[in-house]
Amino acid sequence: MKPFLALAALAAALALPVLGETPGGSIVPLADHHEHLLSPASAKLANDPLLPAVALPGDLDRLLRAVEKGWNDKQALTALLTEDSVVLDSRDPHWIQGRDETAKFLSELFARPYRITPVAYGIEGSAGHVAAFLTRGEGAAAKHFGQALFSVRKGTDGVWRIAAETPTFPGPRIREPRTADDLIAVLDEAGIRRAAVLSVAYWFGSPLSPRAAGDEYANVRAENDWTAQQVARYPDRLVAFCSFNPLKDYALQEIDRCAKIPLVKGIKLHFGNSGVDVRNPEHVEKLRKVFAAINGHHLAIVAHLWTLDKGYGREDAQIFLGKLLPAAPDVPVQIAHFAGGGPGYTDEALAVYADAITAGDPRTKNLYFDVATVADEQPAEVLRTFARRIRQVGLQRVLFGTDLGPPMPRQSWLIFRTTVPLTDDEFKIIAGNVAPYFR
Repeated sequence: MKPFLALAALAAALALPVLGETPGGSIVPLADHHEHLLSPASAKLANDPLLPAVALPGDLDRLLRAVEKGWNDKQALTALLTEDSVVLDSRDPHWIQGRDETAKFLSELFARPYRITPVAYGIEGSAGHVAAFLTRGEGAAAKHFGQALFSVRKGTDGVWRIAAETPTFPGPRIREPRTADDLIAVLDEAGIRRAAVLSVAYWFGSPLSPRAAGDEYANVRAENDWTAQQVARYPDRLVAFCSFNPLKDYALQEIDRCAKIPLVKGIKLHFGNSGVDVRNPEHVEKLRKVFAAINGHHLAIVAHLWTLDKGYGREDAQIFLGKLLPAAPDVPVQIAHFAGGGPGYTDEALAVYADAITAGDPRTKNLYFDVATVADEQPAEVLRTFARRIRQVGLQRVLFGTDLGPPMPRQSWLIFRTTVPLTDDEFKIIAGNVAPYFR
């Protein structure tokens, strides 16, 4: 069965409109093929470590408390600045210079009061600096919504004043746990019926992540189990994918274990996060065993192929097509982010798959591509090439996806729908595509 006919038949079997069109006529995807949840453990792992607050010397502390008190008072702020003071407007990056202009900008920058939470400082003679979070809320509810570096100078009168300030937004990344309830809410907002939930258990075996407490494989199992348990709360709408670092000794064991978990339909592999190098024969051999084991259990594969290697491109794609894809000939293989890492994609790599499909290469018979974040923040030239490649690989192979967000599904589809130069009929086909693993 051709891929589009298979997807259309699946949509019909699920009692979903084939073209992803609502009764009102707007085009809405039937499924989001690239979503994530975060357990408390993985959310903690993802967060930037926060520097602890520090106490400032009394005169410096008084300066910053005066800034807090005069947050929207131009006259009060003027007295706290040096005559040649500057401030960075990070919204449209440029420097504002002069005491009056700096005070005016700062007095209009914030909508409500805030606190300055110092995390580092230094003093050398009559010059110094303070690094700080910009904070609202108290105790456990406190949120650092911005960050700032203050350069300070002591005048001949012995008083510290601010010579330069660089407020930037947002603050440090703080990921909260994301449950199935949270995902269903944003899917409902977008009008999307189904979603593939890709576990982030591979984070716990990543050379790029801080090491979590406890046994690594136990953490991987726990994250995969938590994801599956969340998905089980909405079995008619969500399917689960386990994940792990495919180079680890426990990889094959976790495939066997996950294959027995209800609602687990596949395995997510993240090459970049796992430190995979397909140009390394040892890595390829391990990956071939992983792909073959996944194929043996009739599980689907979602593969994030982009790596941190600046040379990632054509050679990597040729190795994947020639040595890895043949190890899983019987199951759907979904290449994430259109063979890139998002935002955008890597056209050099995608071209290898597109040319193989055009040539009728049998290795591509079960190959699909999700477009999660590909259209985000891209220039018109890239979007035109993106549209051309979509047509070349075949609209029936293209699957809508969002990723962890933001943007969330509704906005993600809107970005894709309004920036990529495809026709309405082409968007309808993509919106109606539902991967075989939703069976």
